[in-house]
Amino acid sequence: MEPFNKARKITERCLMLLATALFAWAIWAQLTSRTVQILTNREKDSVHLSVLTSPTMDIAYNPATRKAAISVRAETCPPHNCKPLNRAKFFTPEITGREEAWNTFKEALNNWRYNPLIIGQAVWAYITAWHDKRTDLTPAEFALISLELTQLEAADFALKLPPSSKRAKKARQQMPEMPLVADMAPLTQKNRPIVVEILNASGQRGLALKLTQFLRDQNAKGLLRVDVLQYDNYPTLQATSSIVDYSGRLVQVKQLSRAIGINGEIKTDSSPNVICDTRIILGKDFEMPL
Repeated sequence: MEPFNKARKITERCLMLLATALFAWAIWAQLTSRTVQILTNREKDSVHLSVLTSPTMDIAYNPATRKAAISVRAETCPPHNCKPLNRAKFFTPEITGREEAWNTFKEALNNWRYNPLIIGQAVWAYITAWHDKRTDLTPAEFALISLELTQLEAADFALKLPPSSKRAKKARQQMPEMPLVADMAPLTQKNRPIVVEILNASGQRGLALKLTQFLRDQNAKGLLRVDVLQYDNYPTLQATSSIVDYSGRLVQVKQLSRAIGINGEIKTDSSPNVICDTRIILGKDFEMPL
């Protein structure tokens, strides 16, 4: 019994020392890292992270609202030679292409609940990036950011793309003209329904009308606060559906995206000429909600 008691005492002391070391490390991280302070205190300030793909994605995450704004830079840079924003943390993924890296991240974000091995892959990706000096995130910062990601969905990310290509500009010029509205005041009022425009890019005739009827029915029942301004056809066909937000009302837009089953990121635009809050573009993958 005596050797057993000695082994138990040694184990207890080792565990106590480990707990003390972890506690001291947590205090040190709290005092030295502004990112840790923002995430633990749930401040309204934002955590800034530059994902150094080509082109670079600059992310501002607000833990108080659990919303992340992503701005994609217009200029590209050579792989592993991009620069983070001033005072922003940086992470350089092994996948250098912006679109491929973003799609891989979204897939992992949507599937980690069903495949826990993705968590291990994320930890290994951080360890290799830290070893290769492809990130300046400390282990504490990485751990807290990972915990935040477990609470997020793709619709919590607002993606702002750089100015459109010539092909996209041509498609925008072919967009149907929106009717003139005499009273523009409703767009400036608070606590009002979201004004929505629906465009059919799926190739399925009548799909925009069906969704319009569904949303108006949901509004009449009080399940959604949405006002469909108009519906029409999109000038080109699209493989995937998307939502473009012009108002910044991301909480309400996320509720709308969940209701109609468009679970991708919310694209943002600052076009001064639109008179709707949100534009829904129905792609070939869209299915009417039950």
